[in-house]
Amino acid sequence: MVAHPGGLIHCATMLILNDLSLYRSARLLFKGASLTIFPGHKVGLTGANGTGKSSLFGLIRGEIKQDHGEFSLPPGWVIAHVAQEMPAVDTAAVDYVMAGDEELARLHLELQQAEAADDGARIAALHARLDAIGG
Repeated sequence: MVAHPGGLIHCATMLILNDLSLYRSARLLFKGASLTIFPGHKVGLTGANGTGKSSLFGLIRGEIKQDHGEFSLPPGWVIAHVAQEMPAVDTAAVDYVMAGDEELARLHLELQQAEAADDGARIAALHARLDAIGG
């Protein structure tokens, strides 16, 4: 359990780095880093090229492992990301990103179908779900 302004929160509901060190080849990117990200928090990360931003995201996405310390990501959390380089497509960047949210894309398609069928109950249910996921 961790104290949070809203009360105690079970550790399985947040992303935690504790005394984390990460090397890429022989280069130390960071040492002794600790942070906690609570559900609903928005986090931005900035830094010069080569300082470890992409490596940190690789760790969070499970692509690489830390060299020292603890890392935990709650089960069931979905991490969405956009690669630094986008493939050459005729789709607008915002549409490309939105398509990466499978549930959102599915709900929008179902909403179009419900509207075409004039199914008021289904339209209402889909809008409720969209609202619940912040769509």
